[in-house]
Amino acid sequence: MAPPTRILGQSSSEITGPAFSPDGRRLYFSSQRGTSGHSTGSGGITYEVTGPFRTQA
Repeated sequence: MAPPTRILGQSSSEITGPAFSPDGRRLYFSSQRGTSGHSTGSGGITYEVTGPFRTQA
């Protein structure tokens, strides 16, 4: 089992909306407040992680 994703330097934020691309090769998720930590939500960041990812048999 792979460890969960951890975003350093964004302790005042939360991870939102993990979703795979239609072909299953990319994972997208966002850090709601990013490094700013503002409660207004400004500074959010979306990340793209490229696979390959494991699939269940």
